[in-house]
Order: sequence, then structure tokens, then C-alpha cells
Amino acid sequence: MAEKKYYIDYLKKTDKFPQSVYHKAKHTVVRNILNGQSQGSLVLDAACGIGNVTSKYCNNYSIVGIDEQLSALEYCCDHHSGKYVQGDLYFLPFTNSCFDLILFLDSIEHFTNPTLALKELARVLKTGGRIVICTINYNNLLWYILENIWHRFWGGSCKTFSKDVHPTRYNIKLLQLHCDQFFKEVSFEKRIMKMELFYIGEKIS
Repeated sequence: MAEKKYYIDYLKKTDKFPQSVYHKAKHTVVRNILNGQSQGSLVLDAACGIGNVTSKYCNNYSIVGIDEQLSALEYCCDHHSGKYVQGDLYFLPFTNSCFDLILFLDSIEHFTNPTLALKELARVLKTGGRIVICTINYNNLLWYILENIWHRFWGGSCKTFSKDVHPTRYNIKLLQLHCDQFFKEVSFEKRIMKMELFYIGEKIS
């Protein structure tokens, strides 16, 4: 019970100050790309957590969230109107080429084999569909300081400095290398004093 409460409470805090300052850019990028989608588009929120990024768009788009954490999905079903599925991003329970847009936000760094997850996401994305991937820039000195001070002393049980929590640590070159295996890069941005990397790609035939 304590782990369930912690996981949900930690994710809720991302929308509250001071964590909200860091996560604001993610909400901005998602809003901008959704504004370019047709009403009713099928959108996958991959590793959706408690669905706090995409929940506000459920009335205009068909939001599908997937996560391995049952407690997070229970929260989503209780609080949001999207469809939420428990599953493994290495083996997605969806047919080929079914999603118009995929959002993979602050999650890829948690995977020991991220290219396998990217391959699966590419499989379920329609040709011409786009994917948004964001992750931490581990070449950024400011992030290094933040991670080893804020997260070490005030981050609760979320020890991001541990390789068990973030086994794959991205810089610009590595993120582009992994993503470009499956998508054509549309744009690449560094936000929040270059601490956060945003890759937007398109699936080509």
C-alpha cells in the first residue's frame, strides 16, 4: 500500500511547484503537437503513469494509455475518461499501424532495452504518424547538479541518480541514434536550460 501511495503521490507532484517548473515544457510540446492533430485522432500515451499529461485532451482525442503499473492505471480509470491498458512496451497489445500519434514522455530512460520499445512503438504507429519522445539530457551539468542534490535529498524514494532507476542515460547523440533507426526526425529541441531533450519523429514507409 505504501508503494502504491508513493508512486501516485510522486507523479501528482510533477504538476506542483517546484517540479511543475521543470515539467511545463513537456505540457507545452504536447499541447502544440495535439493542436496539429485532427479531432478524434487515436493517441497512445506510452508509459502513461497517472495520465496527468494527456487526460485534459480526452474530450477531443481518443486517448489510450498503457503502463505496467496497475495502481497508476486504476487511478487513470477513476479520474479520466480515456482508455487505459496494462501492458509491456516491449510487446504492445495493439495491431500494426493503428495510432495517429504516440507520446513517450520521460520514460525511455527507464528501459534497459529502449530500442526494442521504440521498435514496438514504430510498429503500432501509422505511416506519416508522429511520435514525441522526451528525456533527460545527461550531458547537462545543471541536470547533474539537480539530480545529485535535489533528488538525492528531497526526491523521496525516486533516486534518479541510481542506474537501477535510469539504466539508459541519454545525450543528444544517443537519443538521435536510437530514434533515427525507426523514425525520420522532424524536430529536435533542448528545453528547460537544455536539461530536457525533445525528439519529434515521423514514421515513414
